[in-house]
Amino acid sequence: MSIKVGEVGKLFRYATGYDMSGSNVLTLKFTSPSGASASYTSGVTAPASIVTDPDLGSIAASTYMQYTTDGTEFTEAGLWTVCGTYQDATPKLFHGDDATFTVGEAC
Repeated sequence: MSIKVGEVGKLFRYATGYDMSGSNVLTLKFTSPSGASASYTSGVTAPASIVTDPDLGSIAASTYMQYTTDGTEFTEAGLWTVCGTYQDATPKLFHGDDATFTVGEAC
């Protein structure tokens, strides 16, 4: 994925391999290169459609989290870490694996 500091409207995807169609809370926790972290729940979805992501390849419906950037999430360039959390009403609570990605400098 190609995200640069401060970009608005970029789609961020986090693949889980787990069917999240029964979720009631999805959270993405981003950790910056300097160690600051922030969690986002609002706007995090598990779309019910297959998608082909340029970095992740083909992902089955409901097995990935998707978030649209608002320009405030990625404030520094470098190697970031993301982790996703799934909750449902049964109750289940699952923590995903850490994944890393690079945020580029704005021009």
